[in-house]
Amino acid sequence: MFFGKKMVLLVMFAGVCIFLIVGYAVGGMTIQLNNGKVIDVPVNKEDILSITFDNGLKSTGLITWNFETGDLKGWTKTGTAFDFQPTYGDNPTARHRGQPSNHQGQYWIGGYEKRPGPSDPAGQTQGDVPQGTLVSQSFKITQPFIDFLIGGGCDINKVRVELLIDGQVVYKTTGKCTETMAQVSWNVMQFVGKTSQVRLVDNSSGGWGHINFDELKFN
Repeated sequence: MFFGKKMVLLVMFAGVCIFLIVGYAVGGMTIQLNNGKVIDVPVNKEDILSITFDNGLKSTGLITWNFETGDLKGWTKTGTAFDFQPTYGDNPTARHRGQPSNHQGQYWIGGYEKRPGPSDPAGQTQGDVPQGTLVSQSFKITQPFIDFLIGGGCDINKVRVELLIDGQVVYKTTGKCTETMAQVSWNVMQFVGKTSQVRLVDNSSGGWGHINFDELKFN
């Protein structure tokens, strides 16, 4: 009986030693959440190349939601309205419009503008004549809100941003006939888990026949 207890103690002691040795060798990362919980992750910090947080996007490929890639990666164009997009810098101010774009970062969608890069002359425009659409790749919604900046034309029947769920339009929003973009939030809680797309529509060649768009976020 005594021998059995001794063996159990030896096994327990060996287990503790192994745990301490492994813990020392591997190290760990402690994460404290805003709900008070603490999570210990057994990882060696020297092995970490980068840390990425899920922003609610699950897509079949990389989609640029803030256009800071300087291109339309993850988007498909029709027509010619988005041929010179995204726009670099505050081009409305450069052409003395008196309505700053309020874009975030360096690039954004400005349907009236024609300055796709810093090497292009500031203030150039393509005007309101071109028409077309810009639609994102499919993605799954995993967060209850989608926020974005929108400006440009104010005729929702001709220029707008749409949210498609399984190919059907469930939300559409237009600007306020100003180049200055303002934030809009869509409550998409009922669509969490659904296959979705964002589509920019420009079906106008008249005054304010363009759409401004930037900084889409999942919250």
